[in-house]
Amino acid sequence: MSFEKVLEEAEKTGMEVAELCSGLVQYNSAHPEGRTDECVAYIKAYLDRHGIENKTHANDPKKPNIVAKIQGLTGRRILWVGHLDVVPEGKPEGWTHPAYSGKITDDGRIYGRGTSDMKGACAAAMAAARILNGVAPLENTVEFWFTSDEEIGGIEGARWLSQSGRLKGDVCVIGDGNGGGLELPSVDLGCKGGAGTTLIARGKTAHGSTPYLGDNAISKLIKVIPWVEKIGYYELELPEELDSAIASSVEFYQKTQDLDTENKRKAAERLFNYPTVACNIINAGVKSNVVPDYAEARFDIRLTPGSKPLKVKERILELVQQAGVPGVEAEVRARETAGYYESPDSAFAHQLGATIEALTGKKPIFKILTGGTDAVSIKNYAGIPCLGYGTSLVGMAHQPDEHVTVENLVLGVKVYAGFPVLYKG
Repeated sequence: MSFEKVLEEAEKTGMEVAELCSGLVQYNSAHPEGRTDECVAYIKAYLDRHGIENKTHANDPKKPNIVAKIQGLTGRRILWVGHLDVVPEGKPEGWTHPAYSGKITDDGRIYGRGTSDMKGACAAAMAAARILNGVAPLENTVEFWFTSDEEIGGIEGARWLSQSGRLKGDVCVIGDGNGGGLELPSVDLGCKGGAGTTLIARGKTAHGSTPYLGDNAISKLIKVIPWVEKIGYYELELPEELDSAIASSVEFYQKTQDLDTENKRKAAERLFNYPTVACNIINAGVKSNVVPDYAEARFDIRLTPGSKPLKVKERILELVQQAGVPGVEAEVRARETAGYYESPDSAFAHQLGATIEALTGKKPIFKILTGGTDAVSIKNYAGIPCLGYGTSLVGMAHQPDEHVTVENLVLGVKVYAGFPVLYKG
């Protein structure tokens, strides 16, 4: 089957991918926080129906992974990887349509938790597998992997699959993230890593009516939180080969995000040359009339790939010490490297970029994804080069009223089915 024939077949998949995406979202409803067994059963039924070779891999039976395989003639093997787990939906009143309805609207959108992150891309990959399965013969072997646990680091998903040697291939296309659609097509060269930090304050309990007899851990914590947030002004040391990608990334997010205040615009400009820092969880107190003797705050601190996380860790610990509040300490989880990235000059990058240009008529930009993906595990543990092309809408991940467009999904089918036909190693 020629590249043109693949595109012709992909063009017909609009209703198919919309219904597949909707179905995957609805299977979240019973187990929204991690379980993937029902989604895997749904995918397996589709693959079996279309005669596509598949196999389930599970370290935890509640969190299985499934792979669809299309055998090729050469020894080259292309992987596509996307995750099935989602984050919780949050307050139901924030949703126009129920979070697990998978509502398909007349204007070509599918609503529900996980549509953008990333049931839509998984639906596109399923349709791409069906199209490629009809190729006789296909030069490259293609494996579509649908994984669990990405939202918590791929413990039972990509990390386990990589560490156990189940993931093997020449290159890997990551379906997570935002590929910019037809307007701003893009390839993710890599994604950020992190230096997750927990700030711990210890004090002394007392009755709430005599707080001066205690030592309030919450008060101490509040004083030090702003000191940890100062890490957002620490300039990162980054490799020169990413200069262009960082500039393109900033431009991409400036064009696609609603930056309606000066503070937001300045934050977007600093998005890659400095850490981003957010205090997202605070745990403290046992009762309203008891002075707390323990309090903790957890920070999501993201770092651009190629930076030096251990230096960031050192600076965070210095800042906590400089705060000068006794009984407060920080635990910083950092490795020698942050996230991952591929060279924009690799043959893989050029060929994926050429595929997207052929489909959109526009030369895609190379950018860095702000969040993390399964590629971190695949690159670090299996050593497989990874590039990202996703179908999500910018800013939709983890939001109420999360949705994706049928237009983006059909383009995803074209990329996921077209690239394996064009790839020459």
